[in-house]
Amino acid sequence: MLNNVLSSFLLALLSSHLLSVNGANHDVTLSGLSYSPNHLDSIAAGDTITFMASGGSHTATQSTLENPCVHATGGFDSGTLSSGQTYQITVNDTTPIWVYCMMPGHCRSGMVFAINAGDQLTQFQQAATGGSTGSSTGSAGSAGSTASAGSTSSSQAPTDPYSSPNAGRTTVGDV
Repeated sequence: MLNNVLSSFLLALLSSHLLSVNGANHDVTLSGLSYSPNHLDSIAAGDTITFMASGGSHTATQSTLENPCVHATGGFDSGTLSSGQTYQITVNDTTPIWVYCMMPGHCRSGMVFAINAGDQLTQFQQAATGGSTGSSTGSAGSAGSTASAGSTSSSQAPTDPYSSPNAGRTTVGDV
């Protein structure tokens, strides 16, 4: 009897540990001039975000709060995603992550997305559409996250300046 109780306890403990290590997946659709949903809060380390293109060409490109329409130095970039293509990131910490679509005109039209933005979401959205200017590169460090390319799951070849051979899976957060 004691062995059964102990075995059940150990199995439950192991299962909860595996669930917290693997994290949850959250789907985000890129369509028209929006991400749906346009933000996700309470995202934990180990969670994954899967960006799914649905109609048109879009990107999921990391930026900063201060420069929402500028690719953050060292930040992730899905490359151009066409309808049906996906790009996945893994979140390593709970620091806010700022994302925009770098297709011409999309960010300035409000196509931005945030992870764990808290009360800064409106500021980010207004900066994107308010005509704020930035340098040609932002700083991923100012957003509290870094990115590194992971395994490639897309066979998309670069065909335009918004394409990337690194489309697929990226890990985001402090490493």
